Amino acid sequence: MTEPITLADDTDLAHLIDLLDMLRGPETASLWGEVDHSIGQKFASRLRPILNGQGRAQDVDYLAVYVLKYLGKGNTHIPEEQITEWLRGVSGLPAAGHAWVEDATRTAWTLVTRYSLPRWRGHRGTPGQDWVSAR
Repeated sequence: MTEPITLADDTDLAHLIDLLDMLRGPETASLWGEVDHSIGQKFASRLRPILNGQGRAQDVDYLAVYVLKYLGKGNTHIPEEQITEWLRGVSGLPAAGHAWVEDATRTAWTLVTRYSLPRWRGHRGTPGQDWVSAR
């Protein structure tokens, strides 16, 4: 069994949590959707173990994938304008919303590749192995 991943262990994860804290909480239905089946509940299911010091690589990976899917650049679920509207402390400033989406997308991708890449690589255990054996 792997050790839990805490915010102290991974500064990118801590940064992503800080970014998410800039948005309103899961009770904000106009951002996340209805409470019982909301996008916010998906986030909460992965955030709870991480914030309680019991998060695993799978929790971090899913959280990062959720950011890419639901909040990342070009997503179709929660558009950048809506994110801008619900960012705390920026009073709907479009540049802040754009910067938030860019930062969240970049940070989430960093986490996805960190925690998923070994699984994606599959049987090819050596990084770059396909390139070395290519003719």
